[in-house]
Amino acid sequence: MADTDGGISEVVSVLLMVAIVVALAAITASTVLRAQMPEEPKRVVVTATRSGEAIAFTNHGGMNMDRVTEIRCWIGGTGPGDENFTLDTRAGATGTRVVPGAARVVVVGRFEDKESWVLVDRVV
Repeated sequence: MADTDGGISEVVSVLLMVAIVVALAAITASTVLRAQMPEEPKRVVVTATRSGEAIAFTNHGGMNMDRVTEIRCWIGGTGPGDENFTLDTRAGATGTRVVPGAARVVVVGRFEDKESWVLVDRVV
């Protein structure tokens, strides 16, 4: 007696495997297409340099300067008791503070889209 049903089960198994692969591909594609691409970082250059006891903050401008609404500089950290001031948003603006000894400086830019980006965070 010859087994003639063997070919049918192979065809069914191949069809099931193809269906599974197609279903997984559809799930993966929907996940990838739904994900948003991250926004490019804002390009604004602000430096903080020390000369003796003075720390000079300089706004050098950048590609996204036209979208900056505020540049805030902190000395000592970003806590409520730490000194902070606003640096002008035009390129070339400077601000100087006298700070004896090393201090952490943080500069944050706020943009039109209400996002804030840390531009500087270092000890000078």
